[in-house]
Amino acid sequence: MSAALDSGISLTIPSLAASELGTENTEVNAGGAISPMQLAMHEEPSYSREMERSNSALHRIPWLTLLLGVAAAGCVAVFLAWLLLPTPGVVATVGFLVCVHLAVTVANCRRATAVAGTSQLETPFLLARDADMFQRYQDVSESLLIASRNPDPIYREIALEHFDELNRKATTIAEGTFVFEGTETWRIVYERLLRSPGLHLYRSVAWVKNANYWQDEPGRKSMAVNFELHEAERLNIERIAIIADELWLEGEVWPEELVCQWLHEQHARGIWIKFVRESALAHEPDLIADIGIYGSRALGIQELDEQCRTVRFTLTFDFASVSAAEERWKRLSIYAESFANYLDRYEMP
Repeated sequence: MSAALDSGISLTIPSLAASELGTENTEVNAGGAISPMQLAMHEEPSYSREMERSNSALHRIPWLTLLLGVAAAGCVAVFLAWLLLPTPGVVATVGFLVCVHLAVTVANCRRATAVAGTSQLETPFLLARDADMFQRYQDVSESLLIASRNPDPIYREIALEHFDELNRKATTIAEGTFVFEGTETWRIVYERLLRSPGLHLYRSVAWVKNANYWQDEPGRKSMAVNFELHEAERLNIERIAIIADELWLEGEVWPEELVCQWLHEQHARGIWIKFVRESALAHEPDLIADIGIYGSRALGIQELDEQCRTVRFTLTFDFASVSAAEERWKRLSIYAESFANYLDRYEMP
């Protein structure tokens, strides 16, 4: 299961052992690739120039400049004290300068921490409390070190673009959001969440734009998990289906047969079902979406193409997003009608 999950959200690190110009070992994906024209037009810097640029950068680091300045001022002060003051005065001066140096260092560290959140020196110590995260930190650091040893300028350019893409993905993950594109592997996470301890309520909005909605093999397996957990009384499932107008024509009592059977099967298995025609929500378009609310824990948003294949699935653990989805669910419930009540009034075709 974890292997399949990794294929959906993996952050692929390019092969970092390539050391010859034109190497084919570097993995380039669509998000970070550069065009051949860009490579052809790029002015190739010499290796020595690149190294000089890297070394000169050290002299622009604020903390290093401050440290050298304080050290020089301290040396001058001690020398003057040695010339002009008796021995006790020299000792007092040295002690005073040491205290000033420590105070400046601490203040500078605190300022850096306030700006960046966590200082670079603190990061490994804080991560060391979490063995799993610390192992990933070490792995990524090792990959960066290996990449930095390759002098090939084209390799470095491509590698930096890929690392920038990895950083953007890592930032998204740190904010509590995972994106699965063009794959059904999100269903592994979907099932893991539904089976997770402490989850007792799952609310789903199904935007049915095609009669084959969730009728393929992955969809049927996901529905089987719904039925299993609901019948075992491990999870209460509530679903509102938004039916496209072409599947539920104006004036028709019931939607198309396949859609009707899909709704009735869930009702017969005990799942709470409501449904509404899409045109009824024309004045509130923000309610039209395909989502799943996993208690107060997470929100999933599914985007499908016209053939009901997953284009993108976004999973967020942001509480504000979950809360906003709950509010939209309450508004949508006003428009939707209970399938059970509807079945009492109209006979199934």
